[in-house]
Amino acid sequence: MKKTHLHFSLFSIGLLLLTSSTAYAVDVEAGRVTATQCAICHGINGEGNGTPGSDILNLDSEEFKKNIRDFKSGIRRNYMMEKFVKKLSNQDIDNLAAYYDLD
Repeated sequence: MKKTHLHFSLFSIGLLLLTSSTAYAVDVEAGRVTATQCAICHGINGEGNGTPGSDILNLDSEEFKKNIRDFKSGIRRNYMMEKFVKKLSNQDIDNLAAYYDLD
């Protein structure tokens, strides 16, 4: 095994151990990757696509996370949102909020 692969593997295992506990670090890059699914309706940076409710830039972090969790639980109803958020973990939601820099 090449040294770079070994280093990457050790780094990955260490990162996994750090993030596998209930307390995890928010990962903006992971949020960016997840946000690619959101871009069709919400724009690349959350600016929206012109339809009502598609602009998420003006939401604060807690409001954003609450809305996502409400769609996930069925409290708020929207077919497309429910379809996308049902597979998001709490960490995914926090990562998205960090990517959109909603604090």
